[in-house]
Amino acid sequence: MSPETELAVKRGIAYCGPAFVIGYIICFGLLGHNIPPPKMLGLTSADFVASYYTRFPEVAIGMIGCCVAGLLYMPWSCLLASMLRSQDGSLSVLGLLELTGGLLTGWLLAFCPALWAACSLMAGKIDPGFIHLLHLGTWLIYDCTFMITTIQLTGLGLYVVLSRNQTIFPAWTGWSALAVGASFLPLVLVPFAADGPFAVNGLWNFFIVFGIWLFAFFTPFSFFMLRALSGDRRALAEGAGRTAHA
Repeated sequence: MSPETELAVKRGIAYCGPAFVIGYIICFGLLGHNIPPPKMLGLTSADFVASYYTRFPEVAIGMIGCCVAGLLYMPWSCLLASMLRSQDGSLSVLGLLELTGGLLTGWLLAFCPALWAACSLMAGKIDPGFIHLLHLGTWLIYDCTFMITTIQLTGLGLYVVLSRNQTIFPAWTGWSALAVGASFLPLVLVPFAADGPFAVNGLWNFFIVFGIWLFAFFTPFSFFMLRALSGDRRALAEGAGRTAHA
């Protein structure tokens, strides 16, 4: 593969990140009626299913869309890991933490919506208690396995902070990644909070946690990834120009 082709491939992969965010907001948030998610504790199963799955049959379409959009997080995480190199050029152990956490996060972003799609498709056809159980259990998997993404952010943050020779990401982005990873800790309270800031639809455990993930982690790292790739493209163009004039 020529350097020009490789760079074009990397730029395409970098845009998988923004495509994931836009697609997930549309499918999970809008079609899935998850801004915020429905209250799932403190309701009877019949009331819960009637107020969410029966009322919004388009949830199934949105969740299947998430199965596609969510997996776009995987190639974006792979490209990010490829930028976390040791001095000898090999992928660092911190880069492997970022890669592993990113791959598992991508899987989770697709797997859980598939189960919610099943809930939507079976609403009104089977016992609402089973649908309620599957919905609740899937949300606990979605939120309470936050350590997957925290590991990704910890590996990334430590690499940026400790690798003084790397010039792609400013040090503040590393500290920001570490802070975002730590902010997920209150998600362990989701199973026990029917209402309030730590509920599944609460101020902290939904709006703040996912908001700072988007604006304090994903957005700055996407920006600096694309900026680095743009610099590589300019360097290739300048090199080609010098060769042409030689």
